[in-house]
Amino acid sequence: MLANNKTDSEPVLWQRLLTFGNQCYNNQDWQQAEYYYKEAESHLEFLWSLDETNSNLLMAWITALHNLAYLCESTGDSQLGLQYLLIPHYKLLSLTKDLGTSEDLKVTAINALSLTFTPIMAYTKRNPICEECQKFINSLKGSFGEHLEKHSQVVH
Repeated sequence: MLANNKTDSEPVLWQRLLTFGNQCYNNQDWQQAEYYYKEAESHLEFLWSLDETNSNLLMAWITALHNLAYLCESTGDSQLGLQYLLIPHYKLLSLTKDLGTSEDLKVTAINALSLTFTPIMAYTKRNPICEECQKFINSLKGSFGEHLEKHSQVVH
């Protein structure tokens, strides 16, 4: 097979980066895992900017950031880990409010909010966070519930 040929079953770059990151994570090679996860996140963010209707890229981008969060948790940097969980949550919230967002993408974002919110809540139960962060998370709980109620007719 030629080096430039690509088959449908061959993983794309971001998939390989996430796989390498997971292998490094499992081997507790934290720096290499961080490198691969950040590269995957950056690559996915770029690809998604070119095709914002591609929910697979959006979900993979969320996964890369969540992997970074759990890496930070494993290395004892719970505050940074929390930030990596909040980034995709805010992105999804902004998509649901942006008037320029297509209805299909809004529905995807609304449905994906539980995929970002639930890990935030679980993470804050496992890790100590500052008092200001806790207040912020509590306000997020309230606004998330209101947000879901407001958009429930779109989700169903």
